[in-house]
Amino acid sequence: MSNQSNKAAVIIVVIIVVLAGSMGVWYFGFYKPEQEAKEQARQEQLAKQEAEKKQQEEAARRKTRYDQLIVDADAAFDQENWVSAQSLYSEASSLFPNQAYPQDRLTFVNEKLDEIAAMEARREAGVIETISSPTGRFYVIVSSSIDDDLAMDYARKLSQEGNDVKLVQHNYNELPFHGVSVADYDSWAQAEAALNSNTGFTGNAWVLKY
Repeated sequence: MSNQSNKAAVIIVVIIVVLAGSMGVWYFGFYKPEQEAKEQARQEQLAKQEAEKKQQEEAARRKTRYDQLIVDADAAFDQENWVSAQSLYSEASSLFPNQAYPQDRLTFVNEKLDEIAAMEARREAGVIETISSPTGRFYVIVSSSIDDDLAMDYARKLSQEGNDVKLVQHNYNELPFHGVSVADYDSWAQAEAALNSNTGFTGNAWVLKY
């Protein structure tokens, strides 16, 4: 009986060892790697969701900033504050490069700034621009004379004082006149507002559409 008991015990031990080994192989070879893979996949999914959330939040912030820049830029544009408008439209365009609106506005603003730079260069050089054909703009005229030399002398004087002066050749009662303009605008309302705010020429200036 003793030998049979020993054999049974050995068999049991062997079975236990085999089962333990099998469990170990299953746990470390299959179960644990599977759980680790699932956890890694879960962490990756969480990281992806977090990244997408941050991207959405950043996109929302960029859109909010873009919208505010366009509002501010349009306000500067309407006030003909071209330098400020250029900066604001440029920043808006950098946020959304595929948006045509700020780029189109920038093109117009840059043209205006180029015109201003050219006018300033002419003013510093003592060159007075002469408008000899209709432009559709509204000119603030401070003096008008049939004597072109007299008009030019006055225009140069005002230019030296820092005014943006143009000579506008127009007719009145079928006579040629040379109007001295110190500003010009796209609309009558803008020209009237400038006229009313320019106390230096009050009573002597008027708006001419030409």
